[in-house]
Amino acid sequence: MLRPVTVLAVLAATTTAGCTWGSPAPPRTGVATASGSDPAAVSGVVVEVVDGDTIEVGGVGRVRIIGIDTPERGECGFESATQRLAELVLDERVALVGGSVDALDRYGRLLRYVDVGGVDAGLVLLEEGWAVARYDSRDGYGAHPREAGYVQAQTQAPGKAQVVVGDAADDMAADYECRSP
Repeated sequence: MLRPVTVLAVLAATTTAGCTWGSPAPPRTGVATASGSDPAAVSGVVVEVVDGDTIEVGGVGRVRIIGIDTPERGECGFESATQRLAELVLDERVALVGGSVDALDRYGRLLRYVDVGGVDAGLVLLEEGWAVARYDSRDGYGAHPREAGYVQAQTQAPGKAQVVVGDAADDMAADYECRSP
């Protein structure tokens, strides 16, 4: 059974998320787009963006993007991450590329990379600081093919995205405050 995880996205004060923070937590811690190289990749049109890392694809179902995590509903950055993913993929034809050890997550969502127009949507979210690299070999899940690039992208988004996971997040929650712009 997977342990419950609490994620706080620490976004730079200069981002449009309008978040201000206490002392930032340390980080948890170019890129391939396989849409043309995976003959098993499925494509479809994104009909809904559920949140910053989950979409609904017509004729396919609910898809969870491999290797990233974004703030949950009610957490600072949720609206901004969700909006950015919508800008990238909503009403667009996407390639859903395999790469996870498991085909489905514990909620029955298909686990796939999401490429749109040859661009890795998960990587864009990492580079812009709307997501963190997670659910990979560093935290007990299997490694995935784009893991190194994802971790590098998060590292090179200075001051934009950091996470606190598990019990530490609960202890530190009082130090963080999210305000509207």
